[in-house]
Amino acid sequence: MRAVVLALTLALVASQHVNFAPEFAASKTYVYKYEALLLGGLPEEGLARAGVKVISKVLISAVAEHTYLLKLVNPEIFEYSGVWPRDPFVPAAKLTSALAAQLSTPIKFEYANGVVGKVFAPTAVSKTVLNVHRGILNILQLNIKKTQNVYELQEAGAQGVCKTHYVISEDAKAERIHLTKTKDLNNCQERIMKDFGLAYTEKCVECQQRGKALRGAAAYNYIMKPTATGALIMEATVTELHQFTPFNEMTGAAQMEAKQMLTFVEIKKT
Repeated sequence: MRAVVLALTLALVASQHVNFAPEFAASKTYVYKYEALLLGGLPEEGLARAGVKVISKVLISAVAEHTYLLKLVNPEIFEYSGVWPRDPFVPAAKLTSALAAQLSTPIKFEYANGVVGKVFAPTAVSKTVLNVHRGILNILQLNIKKTQNVYELQEAGAQGVCKTHYVISEDAKAERIHLTKTKDLNNCQERIMKDFGLAYTEKCVECQQRGKALRGAAAYNYIMKPTATGALIMEATVTELHQFTPFNEMTGAAQMEAKQMLTFVEIKKT
């Protein structure tokens, strides 16, 4: 009886220490379908919005221990300028052609236990194109604790070091891991942002205490498959929303909405 109890205890401890962090095995190339959407305007339907959409395949492969290559294949850019959601996206053939070489240039990044490290890119890759890669790498950023299913931490990401809430659940029968994380972009130790067009304005501290003019939040949803060494991201969806209310209106705040979707396609031998 004691042996059975000990075996069950060890099995329970082992299950609590399953590595849920994403892992990309050596000698293999992971193929994903990627779509990103960026729109700016007023939140109500039937009003004008403008933005872009990027569709591409994403290849991730290991080049050394904890070092990987990320490459976009057949990237396409679409433009939007019209009444949302009535008008369609229009292919931006000239923009796609102008940025095709940069978008197809692989970048190198460090990655270990779900945490993205340094990113390396040739000087020919512009900051605008590199931000597309940063958006994909931001999806891969996962600080997973092996012994907790619900927790909060200050997590580094493309937006800065911000308060992040994690919820992890495992569906053993379906062999799937469901992970949700939300970021409060109003609660950041270090916020990565750039102000422009504000050379002649003065900040009002009292106004910011009553209500912030700029608010933001992001939500990430993952479906992952556990493997012997880590987890395989099957699907990831990201929604990020920023609202700007310069005059503290109750309604009519301008917003920027960003959506990303990363879907697993296949694994190839490198």
